[in-house]
Amino acid sequence: METQKITSTQNNLVKFAIKLQNPKFRKTEQLILLDGEKTIQGIIENEMEFEYFFAKEDYNIKNAKIKNYIQVTDEILKKISTTKTPTNAVGIIKEPQIEKNIFKKLNKIALIDGIKDPGNLGTIIRSAVAFSIDGIILFNDCVDLYNSKTIRATAQNMFKIPIIHTSDINFINSLKSDRKLISTVVTTKNELFNYKFDEKFIIAFGSEADGISEEILKISDEKVTLKMDNEVESINLGVCASITFALCKINKK
Repeated sequence: METQKITSTQNNLVKFAIKLQNPKFRKTEQLILLDGEKTIQGIIENEMEFEYFFAKEDYNIKNAKIKNYIQVTDEILKKISTTKTPTNAVGIIKEPQIEKNIFKKLNKIALIDGIKDPGNLGTIIRSAVAFSIDGIILFNDCVDLYNSKTIRATAQNMFKIPIIHTSDINFINSLKSDRKLISTVVTTKNELFNYKFDEKFIIAFGSEADGISEEILKISDEKVTLKMDNEVESINLGVCASITFALCKINKK
């Protein structure tokens, strides 16, 4: 581990870290900026390595894998961090490279079509881990998976499940060779609470604004609806997915 001390906000490494807050730059560099105590601890527990770790001089960190440890001032941490509240450390890790073909070996897959809200995506990832979904596919135009709000909303669960982003409908079709694609829609007679899940499936959700795309609906094997009482028009996507994941675990054939 290399250690250095930086006191200027004009330092090139500090400027580089700040630029990682921009999704396009982050994707180009294939790096992820992480802040918040829980997020940092989650990386340590998953035994992932920090490319860079920025922290105050008196910061106490144990059992972390760090390539470059940089002692910085409060002012620099404030510049680098994406949180409004003061933070004691900010880390940078490499973006995980996940081969999409591993999804052909997974049993329970969630497909999230066109999600835009980072908090909802974080909730969905957290619930997917909680209820033993094996993998998540983000389909079409979605919010950046490694948005800082998404990462924090997962509550340390971001890197516990394989997640990929694709717009390849042929790949989705290939996954249907030995599993059904089940789409959640607003109106159908097939009630989710009564649905019995096979051992292998893909369960699809659309954005709150637009629902599931025609591309996915056309190749869906079945459609299900989460029936609600008291004339409630809709519920939050993260809540809907969480209920569904729980039912996937309970309602088995």
